[in-house]
Amino acid sequence: MGRTLAEHRSRLLTREDLTSGACQDWVTEAYEEYRAVISDPDFPCYFGTTAEAQGHIRYTWVAGEQDLGVLAATLADFIALSRAHPRRRHLLIAFFPDTGAGDFAAHERRFWETLRRLRTQDPEPWPADIPSDPDHPEWEFCFAGDPMFVFPCIPAYRRRRSRRMGDHFLMCFQPRRVFFGTNRDDPGGERIRQRIYDRVRRWDDVPPHPQLVQLAYGDTEMREWKQYVLPDVNVPLADRCPLHPDRGPS
Repeated sequence: MGRTLAEHRSRLLTREDLTSGACQDWVTEAYEEYRAVISDPDFPCYFGTTAEAQGHIRYTWVAGEQDLGVLAATLADFIALSRAHPRRRHLLIAFFPDTGAGDFAAHERRFWETLRRLRTQDPEPWPADIPSDPDHPEWEFCFAGDPMFVFPCIPAYRRRRSRRMGDHFLMCFQPRRVFFGTNRDDPGGERIRQRIYDRVRRWDDVPPHPQLVQLAYGDTEMREWKQYVLPDVNVPLADRCPLHPDRGPS
């Protein structure tokens, strides 16, 4: 029988932890690569740049399947931290070893499989106010009762540079609350969204995906999961979410 979530030790780290010399070399290297990109003043998501500068980002690492329970425990602790500070733009970055760095498809599968595994270790029931069907426009990934936006940064990206943070695969977990002020019904929210898209156009070597650029969370045509793993070129997006309960093994 596998261990319960409570039996796994959380590993919620600050940037000081990552640079103290106590972590494995590959973890520190992955963080330094990430920091070099996120700290660039021209990086499209200036909220992420500010969060790194203010020390609001938290980190962990996943060395292999044996660490997925640790990731679940860490994510639960991170969500508790985020709830305690709702006006801070807390993010959680999970670093993975750089095996298969050139294989986009392998990392895409790794991302979806990690989300599937997290769902099996969720300590809380699915939130009653969030649809459980990924094909619903108001669906989003949830863990420990918290909706969040999740995406991978994949070393094999060449054109979509805003989704490449060095030579290591990583996953970013952003609680929905950190997007305060950016929704369409917020004063200035649409202006902020367009400003970020303008920065993406200057940073990336491919335009924002045409199926997504005019949509926002809650729009009837929107499917949140389609934003998680973007293709390196603007080919049509998949029609079926890999997390859909009716989907067979990938």
